[in-house]
Amino acid sequence: MHPRGLFGALLLAAALSTATACSPPPEPPSPSASNGPMTVAVDQFRDGYASGTIVLQVTNTSVSGFTLVRAELSDPRFADGAVWTGSTRFEPGQTTSLPAVAASPRCAAPSTDDTPAAEDAAPSVRLRLADGTERLVRATDPHAVLGRIHTQGCFEATVASLVALRLDDTLEPSAEAETTVLTLRAGPPSAPATAGLSTGGPWGAGAPRRASVTLTSVEGTTLLAEDPAQPWPRGVVLAPGSTVKLSVRPARCDPHVVAEDKVGTLIPLRLEAGDSSGVVKAEASPALRAALYGFVGSACGWTGQRP
Repeated sequence: MHPRGLFGALLLAAALSTATACSPPPEPPSPSASNGPMTVAVDQFRDGYASGTIVLQVTNTSVSGFTLVRAELSDPRFADGAVWTGSTRFEPGQTTSLPAVAASPRCAAPSTDDTPAAEDAAPSVRLRLADGTERLVRATDPHAVLGRIHTQGCFEATVASLVALRLDDTLEPSAEAETTVLTLRAGPPSAPATAGLSTGGPWGAGAPRRASVTLTSVEGTTLLAEDPAQPWPRGVVLAPGSTVKLSVRPARCDPHVVAEDKVGTLIPLRLEAGDSSGVVKAEASPALRAALYGFVGSACGWTGQRP
């Protein structure tokens, strides 16, 4: 080869070697919903609303079976992971819902970067197989369950820092057999004051102050409805020590619906706390729930008990 040609070839080889050496190493692939032999979707069934239980719907997309022993959801909007443990066999194509209780939400002020927006959050699930291997899979959330739970949990924490709300365990008699009376009581707050409740808005600047909680309306349930003769109160400030009477009637006299009731004794209270608003559900105790089922049975002309 001519010396000039040989020199040019050597320069080209050196340039290619330098470019390769300076190129950054490829990034590892991020978890994906289609990554590996399984996919995961997050959802929530109606009977999990009161307890905050979600389900991790795992699908075996491979051609062979495996046994799953642990699944942990990780989401930057929540303090800790939601964990399921057990031993479940997944045959090819099989989908199984694994229950897990959602962790406490991170409720940092929106002005910080500690809590990503719902659309920016990237939940993932770490799955452990019976043979000890683990896989990290990006989880889908088709019904925006985690965003809803996070928003709801943070508003409930705000309300709990201002006032404690509960329903009495017993019903008050009514003049009409078709109605009865629930008593909602407001007590001292059961949690520390939420940072950010200030004169500048829920997360704004200004001297902190203790905001008030106002009951703007009450919503009916699958089991209970408003008594037209005694409308539910609206615009009531729920200061510690106050009470609110709620006259209720059966929403419907359908034994099938009542027998399968899951959320009919969770009373949705639409509230304003400071400059924020939302819904907090007042949960009936076991004693009150039994009393309500008995009332509905009696008012509907059944045996006086839940069918």
